[in-house]
Amino acid sequence: MNRWTRPWVYGLTLVVAIALTAASPAARAGEEDDLQRQIETQRAGVSDLERLDELHSASDEITLLKAWLDEAWALRAKHEYDEVREVLDRALAQAELIRQKTAASKLRAQADRRESALQETRRKTEQARKALAEATVKKRALEANSK
Repeated sequence: MNRWTRPWVYGLTLVVAIALTAASPAARAGEEDDLQRQIETQRAGVSDLERLDELHSASDEITLLKAWLDEAWALRAKHEYDEVREVLDRALAQAELIRQKTAASKLRAQADRRESALQETRRKTEQARKALAEATVKKRALEANSK
């Protein structure tokens, strides 16, 4: 480098360093606020998931989700934002698992009710067949006696 380039590079480096230092706390504060908002949103969603889980088929998964959100909050307080994002991604996947498990349990309960109704209908149908067969036998016996 010649003697004119070197001061220019140092000056530019100094300006960039000052800009990064000045912007860094604001960027971190914005990032922290964003992560806090995401954690609070997911925490609010937990109560919805609990309401959806009428059959209590996903209680363990909901408990795990709450623990993960508490972990994300603690990591956010320690300014470990990358780890917070990982935990939040895991929590989103867990919430989806809870939704699917809840839906599956509701469908399973509905299938069980329908199976029970089918068995009851079959039982009644079989009783009606037996009664019809007995009535047919009695009718033939009466017709044979009356001739």
